[in-house]
Amino acid sequence: MILRKYKIAMSVIVTFMLIFSTSAYAFATSYFDGGKKVVSNNGAAATIEVQNPYVTVDVSAWVMTASSDGSGWASVGWGKRSGQSNPQQFYEYVYTPTNLWVQRDDFGAATNSSYNYKVGCDSTTMYFIIDGVTKATVSLTSIPYSRSEAQFFGETHSTAEQSPGSVSNPVTFSVAQYKTTSNSWVSCGVTNPYTAGQGSLTTQKNNIDTGDTTWEIWDSRY
Repeated sequence: MILRKYKIAMSVIVTFMLIFSTSAYAFATSYFDGGKKVVSNNGAAATIEVQNPYVTVDVSAWVMTASSDGSGWASVGWGKRSGQSNPQQFYEYVYTPTNLWVQRDDFGAATNSSYNYKVGCDSTTMYFIIDGVTKATVSLTSIPYSRSEAQFFGETHSTAEQSPGSVSNPVTFSVAQYKTTSNSWVSCGVTNPYTAGQGSLTTQKNNIDTGDTTWEIWDSRY
Protein backbone atom coordinates (compact mmCIF):
# COMPACT_ATOMS: atom_id res chain seq x y z
CA MET A 1 0.00 0.00 0.00
CA ILE A 2 1.25 3.49 -0.88
CA LEU A 3 0.23 6.16 1.58
CA ARG A 4 -1.45 8.97 -0.32
CA LYS A 5 -0.31 11.53 2.23
CA TYR A 6 3.30 10.93 1.33
CA LYS A 7 2.45 11.82 -2.25
CA ILE A 8 0.35 14.86 -1.31
CA ALA A 9 2.08 16.41 1.69
CA MET A 10 5.30 14.40 2.11
CA SER A 11 4.26 13.64 5.67
CA VAL A 12 1.84 11.32 7.43
CA ILE A 13 0.32 11.36 10.86
CA VAL A 14 0.31 8.01 12.63
CA THR A 15 -3.24 6.80 13.03
CA PHE A 16 -5.28 3.66 13.69
CA MET A 17 -8.84 2.46 13.91
CA LEU A 18 -11.18 -0.59 14.09
CA ILE A 19 -14.64 -1.31 12.46
CA PHE A 20 -17.74 -3.30 13.29
CA SER A 21 -21.08 -3.78 11.61
CA THR A 22 -22.90 -2.22 14.54
CA SER A 23 -22.65 1.50 15.25
CA ALA A 24 -20.11 2.55 17.87
CA TYR A 25 -21.33 6.12 18.19
CA ALA A 26 -24.74 4.50 18.05
CA PHE A 27 -27.54 5.50 15.67
CA ALA A 28 -30.11 3.55 13.64
CA THR A 29 -28.28 3.95 10.31
CA SER A 30 -24.51 3.63 10.04
CA TYR A 31 -21.95 3.67 7.23
CA PHE A 32 -18.38 2.45 7.77
CA ASP A 33 -14.98 2.86 6.18
CA GLY A 34 -11.95 0.96 7.45
CA GLY A 35 -10.81 -2.54 8.33
CA LYS A 36 -11.16 -5.36 10.80
CA LYS A 37 -9.65 -8.69 11.81
CA VAL A 38 -11.71 -11.71 12.83
CA VAL A 39 -9.78 -13.12 15.77
CA SER A 40 -10.43 -13.99 19.41
CA ASN A 41 -9.03 -11.04 21.30
CA ASN A 42 -8.83 -9.05 24.52
CA GLY A 43 -8.69 -5.64 22.89
CA ALA A 44 -7.78 -3.34 19.99
CA ALA A 45 -5.60 -0.25 19.62
CA ALA A 46 -4.39 2.26 17.05
CA THR A 47 -3.38 5.85 16.54
CA ILE A 48 -6.10 7.80 14.74
CA GLU A 49 -5.72 11.18 13.13
CA VAL A 50 -8.25 13.79 14.21
CA GLN A 51 -10.05 16.04 11.72
CA ASN A 52 -13.11 18.28 11.93
CA PRO A 53 -15.62 16.92 9.39
CA TYR A 54 -18.86 18.41 8.15
CA VAL A 55 -21.64 16.84 10.24
CA THR A 56 -25.42 16.62 9.93
CA VAL A 57 -25.95 13.81 12.46
CA ASP A 58 -22.70 12.32 13.76
CA VAL A 59 -19.26 11.38 12.45
CA SER A 60 -16.68 9.32 14.36
CA ALA A 61 -13.46 7.31 14.13
CA TRP A 62 -12.65 4.56 16.60
CA VAL A 63 -11.14 1.22 17.65
CA MET A 64 -13.32 -1.61 18.94
CA THR A 65 -13.34 -5.11 20.34
CA ALA A 66 -16.62 -6.73 19.30
CA SER A 67 -18.61 -9.90 18.99
CA SER A 68 -19.34 -11.20 15.50
CA ASP A 69 -23.01 -11.77 16.37
CA GLY A 70 -23.66 -8.16 17.42
CA SER A 71 -24.31 -9.01 21.07
CA GLY A 72 -21.67 -6.66 22.45
CA TRP A 73 -18.79 -4.30 21.83
CA ALA A 74 -16.51 -1.79 23.52
CA SER A 75 -14.96 1.15 21.68
CA VAL A 76 -13.00 4.37 22.12
CA GLY A 77 -12.18 7.17 19.70
CA TRP A 78 -13.26 10.64 18.61
CA GLY A 79 -16.65 11.81 17.37
CA LYS A 80 -18.48 14.97 16.38
CA ARG A 81 -22.24 15.38 16.68
CA SER A 82 -24.47 17.93 15.01
CA GLY A 83 -24.21 21.17 16.99
CA GLN A 84 -20.66 20.53 18.22
CA SER A 85 -17.93 22.82 16.89
CA ASN A 86 -15.10 20.32 17.40
CA PRO A 87 -14.63 16.55 17.71
CA GLN A 88 -14.88 15.11 21.22
CA GLN A 89 -13.24 12.09 22.84
CA PHE A 90 -15.68 9.27 23.52
CA TYR A 91 -15.98 5.73 24.78
CA GLU A 92 -18.85 3.28 24.55
CA TYR A 93 -19.79 -0.22 25.68
CA VAL A 94 -22.84 -2.28 24.79
CA TYR A 95 -24.33 -5.62 25.75
CA THR A 96 -27.56 -6.17 23.82
CA PRO A 97 -29.01 -9.18 25.75
CA THR A 98 -29.47 -6.89 28.77
CA ASN A 99 -30.17 -3.71 26.77
CA LEU A 100 -27.02 -2.12 28.22
CA TRP A 101 -25.66 0.88 26.34
CA VAL A 102 -23.25 3.35 27.95
CA GLN A 103 -21.60 6.18 26.03
CA ARG A 104 -19.79 9.32 27.17
CA ASP A 105 -18.31 12.16 25.15
CA ASP A 106 -18.16 14.84 27.86
CA PHE A 107 -14.59 14.45 29.05
CA GLY A 108 -12.69 16.62 26.58
CA ALA A 109 -12.35 17.87 23.03
CA ALA A 110 -10.03 16.02 20.65
CA THR A 111 -7.70 18.98 20.03
CA ASN A 112 -4.48 17.15 19.10
CA SER A 113 -3.62 16.12 15.54
CA SER A 114 -3.86 12.45 16.55
CA TYR A 115 -4.36 10.19 19.56
CA ASN A 116 -3.53 6.62 20.46
CA TYR A 117 -6.78 4.87 21.32
CA LYS A 118 -6.83 1.56 23.16
CA VAL A 119 -9.67 -0.59 24.48
CA GLY A 120 -8.69 -3.81 26.20
CA CYS A 121 -9.34 -6.09 29.12
CA ASP A 122 -7.68 -8.31 31.67
CA SER A 123 -9.52 -11.19 33.33
CA THR A 124 -12.01 -8.93 35.12
CA THR A 125 -12.14 -5.43 33.65
CA MET A 126 -12.37 -3.57 30.32
CA TYR A 127 -10.26 -0.41 30.07
CA PHE A 128 -10.73 2.63 27.79
CA ILE A 129 -7.39 4.38 27.26
CA ILE A 130 -6.40 7.54 25.36
CA ASP A 131 -2.70 8.36 24.97
CA GLY A 132 -1.86 6.07 27.87
CA VAL A 133 -4.43 7.55 30.27
CA THR A 134 -7.30 5.32 31.44
CA LYS A 135 -10.52 7.28 30.99
CA ALA A 136 -13.00 4.63 32.15
CA THR A 137 -13.42 1.00 33.12
CA VAL A 138 -16.27 -1.52 33.23
CA SER A 139 -16.52 -4.97 34.77
CA LEU A 140 -16.59 -7.82 32.26
CA THR A 141 -19.55 -9.22 34.16
CA SER A 142 -21.56 -6.33 32.65
CA ILE A 143 -20.41 -7.05 29.07
CA PRO A 144 -19.84 -10.84 28.91
CA TYR A 145 -19.87 -11.09 25.10
CA SER A 146 -17.43 -13.18 23.05
CA ARG A 147 -14.68 -10.86 21.73
CA SER A 148 -14.19 -12.24 18.21
CA GLU A 149 -13.37 -9.16 16.11
CA ALA A 150 -10.94 -6.24 16.32
CA GLN A 151 -12.29 -3.30 14.33
CA PHE A 152 -10.94 0.05 13.11
CA PHE A 153 -13.40 2.37 11.31
CA GLY A 154 -14.65 5.78 10.42
CA GLU A 155 -18.41 6.02 10.75
CA THR A 156 -21.22 8.28 9.56
CA HIS A 157 -25.00 8.18 9.93
CA SER A 158 -26.20 10.20 6.94
CA THR A 159 -25.15 10.28 3.31
CA ALA A 160 -25.28 14.09 3.55
CA GLU A 161 -22.37 14.33 6.01
CA GLN A 162 -18.64 13.94 5.48
CA SER A 163 -17.01 10.61 6.14
CA PRO A 164 -13.66 11.18 7.91
CA GLY A 165 -10.96 12.52 5.59
CA SER A 166 -10.82 14.31 2.25
CA VAL A 167 -9.14 13.66 -1.10
CA SER A 168 -6.25 16.01 -0.31
CA ASN A 169 -6.08 15.18 3.41
CA PRO A 170 -7.18 11.61 4.24
CA VAL A 171 -7.49 10.41 7.83
CA THR A 172 -4.69 8.02 8.72
CA PHE A 173 -4.99 4.91 10.90
CA SER A 174 -1.65 3.38 11.88
CA VAL A 175 0.06 0.82 14.11
CA ALA A 176 -3.10 -1.23 14.40
CA GLN A 177 -2.83 -3.82 17.15
CA TYR A 178 -4.97 -6.33 18.96
CA LYS A 179 -4.50 -7.92 22.38
CA THR A 180 -4.25 -11.70 22.24
CA THR A 181 -6.15 -13.95 24.63
CA SER A 182 -2.80 -14.50 26.36
CA ASN A 183 -2.69 -10.71 26.89
CA SER A 184 0.09 -9.71 24.48
CA TRP A 185 -0.33 -6.74 22.14
CA VAL A 186 0.56 -7.74 18.56
CA SER A 187 0.24 -6.21 15.09
CA CYS A 188 -3.25 -6.41 13.61
CA GLY A 189 -3.29 -6.80 9.84
CA VAL A 190 -6.81 -5.93 8.75
CA THR A 191 -9.15 -6.75 5.89
CA ASN A 192 -11.59 -4.34 4.26
CA PRO A 193 -14.98 -6.09 4.56
CA TYR A 194 -16.43 -4.07 1.69
CA THR A 195 -15.65 -3.65 -2.01
CA ALA A 196 -11.92 -3.07 -2.53
CA GLY A 197 -10.99 0.58 -2.15
CA GLN A 198 -14.20 1.73 -0.52
CA GLY A 199 -16.39 1.45 2.56
CA SER A 200 -20.09 0.75 2.80
CA LEU A 201 -20.78 3.82 0.62
CA THR A 202 -19.14 4.35 -2.77
CA THR A 203 -18.04 7.82 -1.61
CA GLN A 204 -16.17 6.31 1.36
CA LYS A 205 -12.70 5.53 0.03
CA ASN A 206 -9.65 3.79 1.49
CA ASN A 207 -6.31 2.34 0.40
CA ILE A 208 -6.42 -0.84 2.47
CA ASP A 209 -4.57 -3.91 1.22
CA THR A 210 -5.26 -7.13 3.12
CA GLY A 211 -2.86 -7.37 6.06
CA ASP A 212 -2.22 -3.63 6.38
CA THR A 213 -1.61 -2.16 9.83
CA THR A 214 -1.55 1.41 8.48
CA TRP A 215 -4.00 2.89 5.97
CA GLU A 216 -6.02 5.97 5.08
CA ILE A 217 -9.72 6.72 4.62
CA TRP A 218 -11.42 9.69 2.94
CA ASP A 219 -14.63 11.03 1.47
CA SER A 220 -14.30 11.37 -2.31
CA ARG A 221 -16.68 14.37 -2.36
CA TYR A 222 -14.36 16.54 -0.23
